[in-house]
Amino acid sequence: MSEVVVVKFGGTSVKSIGRIQHVCEILSRLSKTNKVMAVISAMGDTTDYLLKLAKQCSAQPDKRELDSLLSTGEQISIALVAMTLRESGVKAKSLTGSQVGIFTETFHTRARIIDIKTESIDKAFAENDVLIVAGFQGVTDAGEITTLGRGGSDTTAVALAAAVKATECDIYTDVDGIYTADPNKIHNARLLKRISYGEVLEMARLGAQVLHPRSVELARQYGIKLRVRNTFKPEHAGTVIDGGGDMELFRTISGVAVDEDQASVAIMDVPDQPGIAGKVTQALADQNIPIDMIMQSFHPTIGHNSIAFTVSDSDLDQTIVILNALKEQLSAKEVLADPDSAKVSLIGAGLTGQPWIAARLFSTLGQNGINIKMITSSEMKITCVVARSQAHKASELIHAAFELHNEPGKTAGAQN
Repeated sequence: MSEVVVVKFGGTSVKSIGRIQHVCEILSRLSKTNKVMAVISAMGDTTDYLLKLAKQCSAQPDKRELDSLLSTGEQISIALVAMTLRESGVKAKSLTGSQVGIFTETFHTRARIIDIKTESIDKAFAENDVLIVAGFQGVTDAGEITTLGRGGSDTTAVALAAAVKATECDIYTDVDGIYTADPNKIHNARLLKRISYGEVLEMARLGAQVLHPRSVELARQYGIKLRVRNTFKPEHAGTVIDGGGDMELFRTISGVAVDEDQASVAIMDVPDQPGIAGKVTQALADQNIPIDMIMQSFHPTIGHNSIAFTVSDSDLDQTIVILNALKEQLSAKEVLADPDSAKVSLIGAGLTGQPWIAARLFSTLGQNGINIKMITSSEMKITCVVARSQAHKASELIHAAFELHNEPGKTAGAQN
């Protein structure tokens, strides 16, 4: 297959017919020099609307039926985009996840892509210049419709770029690129011209509304350069995401991320024995519940520990049920939950080798009366769990303390 341009447009880019027409103008220009594969999300808040409908029918909708429902959002948008392009004379065709050959595992609502059959892509490109593909969805070997989880259209785009051997993938959204913090909440957040896979992966995992983490993992694995661009400023260069190279030499700290969709959970006074943590994590894994920031702490009761971790707020109720079922089996004392939790994270390169960074971070929060409930760190992040009501204030204080509004070389990137 000759070089294919792969692009992805998010829900805000196609939320109205006027915006769809604008997207089609971009695709039409691209199609004059290349074959184009465009992955499209559902229009605007369509997915939220469909979820609301589902909750009106069932307190806990069956996940198979939920996937069947949610996948229709993207089918509407791809058909409208294809119609608009064809009306303007561009040879275009819409394809659902199953039609384009995206095969996934059998987990509903959070499926992972396991294979893409390119035969249908080759055939469709033989007769069309632009293929409009539904993001966020796939199909199992048994023909069951699956969805990839929120933000899954990013993953669809990168996986398709890998399948057609594209070297780049442009992600179009409603902002100019990736910033040092959420520009809607921190007015002097600075646009990053370039960032590494590792840094943006941490940002995405830690709550920054940038890209779906799995899409960045795939891009790193296949060496695909990503670019985040503004649909409404198509000439703007945006932010390039690649291997990073010498990034640590000129910028230690990349940004601050906030994730308010968090809850803290602890199972108290479990026996200090091998295999206890494995039983807890396996029980959650069996229900496909991801956990984060897990820690085991010493308890004054001799021979007992407590295991604490964070989960997504939407998984809290199910997590409590699972842990309560384990409590007697593990001879634990009780299960505690703290829904008033949010993660605030500082992200950069080589953080653990520079102890002044952690010291400044913790001192900044402490001096401003913000209590830290949990802490975790790695080479590229330091994360604090704080009360949800203090998360925004914490991010502002951290952004200012490290002078992230300044260009590299002018920032507080060295110990004072």
